[in-house]
Amino acid sequence: MVLKSKQTYYDFGLSTDTLSDSLGGGIPVGTIMLIVGKFGTGKSVVCQRLTYGLLRNGYTVTYVSTETNTKPFMNQMNSLDYPIGDYIFDQRLKFVPVKPLIGNHFQREESLSRLIDGNGLYSRDITIIDTFSDIVDDNYIDKLPLDALSFFKKKCNQGKTLILTMNPSGVEDDILVPYMSAVDIYLQLDQETIGGDIERTIKIRRFTAARGRMKDVIKYRIEPNAGFVVDITSIS
Repeated sequence: MVLKSKQTYYDFGLSTDTLSDSLGGGIPVGTIMLIVGKFGTGKSVVCQRLTYGLLRNGYTVTYVSTETNTKPFMNQMNSLDYPIGDYIFDQRLKFVPVKPLIGNHFQREESLSRLIDGNGLYSRDITIIDTFSDIVDDNYIDKLPLDALSFFKKKCNQGKTLILTMNPSGVEDDILVPYMSAVDIYLQLDQETIGGDIERTIKIRRFTAARGRMKDVIKYRIEPNAGFVVDITSIS
């Protein structure tokens, strides 16, 4: 009789917040996490928090960004008190801006293909692609986004873990829905203004093989020099 191996997890906890506890205490190895939210809801900040937590717990990360370059990314992380200079220097963190990856002149179908075939993009423990829907929007031909989903699932079967972000306003439903249905972890980000303050929430829509108990809704705020702060009084 062949016994299934016990599920293992990537810890991303920090002493400065309770996000890890609110999400069950870890990300299962070999899974795809999808973070969906409109512009300004905090997708990148959540990815940056996950990145720093993973690095601090001894894991390696590749971060692919459609939105910024290396120096602005480092400045943003520093402003959140998430210093990453040493991790980039010793290559535990590989930051990859999309434009240099795909070049300035390319056929529309090439950008996603190069992302799939990119040398070294999946050699680390976790690969984060933020914002993946920006790349999908440029490649809505020949069902390449669905081919990418199959590729990502194969990587997960090989023990890799991926975190993708999508803006639902920037991708067609016939692409977004298959991703939402296929991923192991699906987080929805929302925000609203209440009394002049911005209230941000993470809604856990799916979390397969959670390590521990989770919250259905996590309310949080971003503070300079403090980073990601979970509003404990508002967690439900």
